[in-house]
Amino acid sequence: MLVVRPPTRNPLKLARSRLLASYIAVTAAIMALLAFGFYSYVRSTLVERIDDTLKHVVQLIEHSMVIVPEADGRLRVDPDRVFAGGDDDPTIELDLIYLEWFDPQGRPVRSTAVFRRPVPLTRGLIRATVEVSPGHKLRQLTVPVRREGQLLGYLRVSHQWFEVDKPAQQLFFDLLFGLSIAMLLISAGGWVLTEMALRPIREAYNQLKQFTADASHELRTPLAALQTNVQVTLADPEPSAESYRKSLEVSERLTRRMGRLVGDLLFLARNEGQENAEGQTDCNLTELLQQIVEEQMPLAAAAGLNVSIKTSGPVMVVANPDQMSQLFTNLLGNAIRYTPTGGQIALTTGREGKDAIVTVSDTGIGIAPEHLGRIFERFYRVDTARARQAGGTGLGLAIAKTIVENHQGQIWAESEPGKGTTLRVRLPARPGERRAQSEPAAGALPLEG
Repeated sequence: MLVVRPPTRNPLKLARSRLLASYIAVTAAIMALLAFGFYSYVRSTLVERIDDTLKHVVQLIEHSMVIVPEADGRLRVDPDRVFAGGDDDPTIELDLIYLEWFDPQGRPVRSTAVFRRPVPLTRGLIRATVEVSPGHKLRQLTVPVRREGQLLGYLRVSHQWFEVDKPAQQLFFDLLFGLSIAMLLISAGGWVLTEMALRPIREAYNQLKQFTADASHELRTPLAALQTNVQVTLADPEPSAESYRKSLEVSERLTRRMGRLVGDLLFLARNEGQENAEGQTDCNLTELLQQIVEEQMPLAAAAGLNVSIKTSGPVMVVANPDQMSQLFTNLLGNAIRYTPTGGQIALTTGREGKDAIVTVSDTGIGIAPEHLGRIFERFYRVDTARARQAGGTGLGLAIAKTIVENHQGQIWAESEPGKGTTLRVRLPARPGERRAQSEPAAGALPLEG
């Protein structure tokens, strides 16, 4: 049966899409809420202005009312004189404001306008928006008028509603257009920002993929050799004790090589990018280098090399002694590994200001300029075949760089093909104390922590 699997999406592209969608959704929601709040505020301000106008007109009419006593002692409002007085006031514009008077029973008595759809009177102090014809709305204020405890009638004042609708609609479309343009700009900006945010993650992801591929390749070679060696031994029907011994010796060398590689990988995984003072104490670099030279001297002598150390007295730093030992053991081991028989290796210690300076120089094969900037990368080898013969894991200088950076120092290399290589390490007087460093000498490639 044929099984068709959907193509696997790049997780970083999927993350970018989700991040962009979340960013746009959250930003759109915030902007929509702000736009709605602004629209509501402007609209309520327009309504409030109309209500204030209606209230002012009511007060004006009430003060100008002419009240006539009846024969039975009851009071009556003369609407002709009241409305005439109101019309004479410049604040009442007849094309915007309508006046209506109702008797105490709610029957219409006088009006300045005739509506196609009469609006029934609602007794009491009422504010309402009503539609008197299709598309024609009014804002109305109804007020009961009383004198000496007697209800004289109801005054209703109406204002054209288009002074609210028209600017509110215009504002709505302006906000909608503005939001559309803003969302386009936000989407474009979000696309750029997500790319900037994910760029370091993408680089780390690519480095992790490359690192995994390199580590797998480095482990595959000794594993394949180990498997072949065991298979050959097992295939011999009558193996001798000597063949068994040789097979075990080869297997032991291969497992030791894999053990070193796994140990180096674990060190990088645990310590890369970790700037902490755990395990740090006063450390005499001069004394430490002398011990390392003594330990490595048998290897140097077997390779026919001369190792010298030059110091200017004790050089003290605050550091992790174990990591310092691993750092300079790796640097000296590299120099021994890549220096031909009869070569010279020199170690020097000293101070430059308050900083400690250690150099490891050799007269080995040197490094071409195009490779010099990459020698601190994991598994990077200038000469792959020679490096494998020398037995290196390709992680020594990467570990050295990690240790120096964790101590907030600098490490860089200077080299000339055929003449040798010099590795320089600068360590600050104490952790956390970063001060301006002088530029390395011409031709050096610094790697700052």
